[in-house]
Amino acid sequence: MLHKKLLETILYHTELLDKIRSGKIDWNNILEFYGVIHVLQIHAQTIIDYLLHTCSILRISSETPIHCIYELEKIGLIKEDDADLLRKLVKFRNIVVHEYGSIDVRRVMNIIDSQGYKRAYVIIKDLHKKLEESKLLDP
Repeated sequence: MLHKKLLETILYHTELLDKIRSGKIDWNNILEFYGVIHVLQIHAQTIIDYLLHTCSILRISSETPIHCIYELEKIGLIKEDDADLLRKLVKFRNIVVHEYGSIDVRRVMNIIDSQGYKRAYVIIKDLHKKLEESKLLDP
């Protein structure tokens, strides 16, 4: 049930980021910029929560989201290039939460333009399907 709710939240924020991407963002407007940052942060945090819950369900001991990603990659639930993107997502989220004064506007623009957020959703959706097929999702 939690997996499904987290997946729905990731999809919702992916769709919000698509709307942001298709609109005109004034990157010099601090309120608009922080709005985009907030949506990216929730998107990333929900993916992290999904991954950590997955590791928990699989009884994988993981001290950090990065370690959880490594373990899911090791057992073949996440491909290497997908794991790399997820590690970047975790690092970006850490910057947003802990080093928010050093957020680079160009980096945020690149995330929106490259649609990495959409690829992250697809990775989690594929993981969800694998868990579902293996009957590993929580009831």
